[in-house]
Amino acid sequence: MVHVLREKHAFSSVNTVGRVRPQVDPDDPNAPLSPLLLMSDDPEHARRRAIVNRAFTPARIAAWEPRIREVAAAHVDRLRDLPDVDLVRDLAALLPVRVISLVLGVPQEDADRFRVWSEEITSAVGNHDADQARLAHVQAAFTGYLSDLLDRWDGTADAGVLSSIAAAERAGELTRLQCVSFVAELLIAGNITTTHHLASSMALLAGHDGLFARLQADPALVPAFVEESLRLESPIQGFFRLATRDAEVGGVPVPAGARVFVLYASANRDPRAWPDAPDLRLDRAGLAAHVAFGRGAHACIGASLARLESRVVLDVLLDRLASVELTVPAAELPYGPSFVNHGPTRLPVRLGFRGLPQQ
Repeated sequence: MVHVLREKHAFSSVNTVGRVRPQVDPDDPNAPLSPLLLMSDDPEHARRRAIVNRAFTPARIAAWEPRIREVAAAHVDRLRDLPDVDLVRDLAALLPVRVISLVLGVPQEDADRFRVWSEEITSAVGNHDADQARLAHVQAAFTGYLSDLLDRWDGTADAGVLSSIAAAERAGELTRLQCVSFVAELLIAGNITTTHHLASSMALLAGHDGLFARLQADPALVPAFVEESLRLESPIQGFFRLATRDAEVGGVPVPAGARVFVLYASANRDPRAWPDAPDLRLDRAGLAAHVAFGRGAHACIGASLARLESRVVLDVLLDRLASVELTVPAAELPYGPSFVNHGPTRLPVRLGFRGLPQQ
């Protein structure tokens, strides 16, 4: 699988998400939003990625930790007062959009609108029953909002991604539709995938006997748990690639023009790479060698941010809570209908806060 991801000339990313799409008219404001990074090849992919790369360097991401910890603490503390807790609804679905809004540089008061838009746009990915009329309505609202922000940009460069995208538009490097598509792509990648990862991590935390107590006794294991949760419950199950020439994958001929679905989730549970693959083990060698973030030129640009958010949220939960347990069997947790995006959509739990009776 890694061979396919690395062989960018033999396996193209263009027009390979879900189905082949017609060419988009860059001057049509109602044209479908099409990912700029996910569905492009070099040199175009490298040029576009360079526009936002500087906002996602490890040093830039690390600088956000105090703000992310502040947001996480506020969201976890709020759980104390809820009559019942769903860790998807009340935590995992709320925090990532506020964090990616910070990184993008959009007003925090609009984070909830961003969350709704990104959830609705993402619900159509890998979902054959998606409501296309509703999707068009959501896209129009999102496009109008982003266009207004881009029009009001005053030319000041800052740490936010939006200013880099606005500057690229003014320099003639991106069209307005491409700018909107770019923000949508980063918003979805930074919100929905992280929501799913956080939800899956918390499901593992609540569903494995003794795991919470073990991490609480040894917080140094949290980064290892983050990597194992990414491996076991990959928030992106896979993506398509298009064979540009006759090739072979694992001894199987792949003719030119064939579409290949690269299953990250399968590779992350391959027993040839991971002994006791279905088991959560915090003592594995090479824990970060999973492919939950892809590999090669298209490796997830926000991997450092996702890891940071997950670590910080777990730190706060371990600090605030005395216990966490599922109130339904793990096998009964509901998941979305997408074959691309993966994560529980509901996570009802019983929490015990330190110094307080269980709710």
